Amino acid sequence: MSTTANPLISIYMPTWNRQQLAIRAIKSVLRQDYPHWEMIIVDDCSASFEQLQQFVEELGDARVSYTRNAINSGACAVRNQAILQATGQYITGIDDDDEWTPNRLSVFLANKHLLTTRAFLYANDYVCQGEVYAQPASLPLYPKSPFSRKLFYKRNIVGNQVFTWGWRFKECLFDTQLKAAQDYDIFLRMVEEYGEPWKIEEATQILHINHGEMQITSSPKKFSGYFHFYRKHKDKFDRASKKYQLFTLYQIRNKRMNWRTLLTLFSLRNGKRLADGLRGK
Repeated sequence: MSTTANPLISIYMPTWNRQQLAIRAIKSVLRQDYPHWEMIIVDDCSASFEQLQQFVEELGDARVSYTRNAINSGACAVRNQAILQATGQYITGIDDDDEWTPNRLSVFLANKHLLTTRAFLYANDYVCQGEVYAQPASLPLYPKSPFSRKLFYKRNIVGNQVFTWGWRFKECLFDTQLKAAQDYDIFLRMVEEYGEPWKIEEATQILHINHGEMQITSSPKKFSGYFHFYRKHKDKFDRASKKYQLFTLYQIRNKRMNWRTLLTLFSLRNGKRLADGLRGK
């Protein structure tokens, strides 16, 4: 794959009924110290969109495009819509309720050579639970594990966004049949196809949680989606990973396990998860 000295990076952002948060996310992209990017925003038929649309129009920045769909088609379909419109050599995404530090793109670009043997790059995050902060570094760090298949086949240790070649995202795309674990699914398929990813230690994204906005994935939807994910990939998992994944399904469903199920799914790791749950951690 040929490269250029100043490659275009495509950034996809689905959004739905989060105007203020989406504007904050866009502003964090505008602050990037690497300028050669395009941002493709696809609004999944939000009821309230005028302020967001006006913000993009008044920017007058040709790098930022906004499309509002006439019907609601779901997060995965909207992500795919943006990815298929992308013209960049590389692609990454941002959730409409998160923010980037100004060096996010430049940090990924500095490590782009690793993509010759790695499926994608991912990085540590900061976590913001509604507090006011002056500098991202003052926020708690959400450190991610260095990649190992043993861990990754138990849970998504990568997070919600990665950086890779544009053509890889276009070949894989998000599974529109999944109602949950969509990020986990596409990243797992990329790992199977293109090799193990590389984790960058620097934190370059701020994950905003408990911000009071509507959460897209409800519990029943989350359970059915994760169960679909498990059935789709279970042949890849070893015995320990299957136990971990099935235990996760019981946790999502919030269903009490009988002694036979507990014995079947017992492992030291699951035992600790059960104990932590009983203590309310």
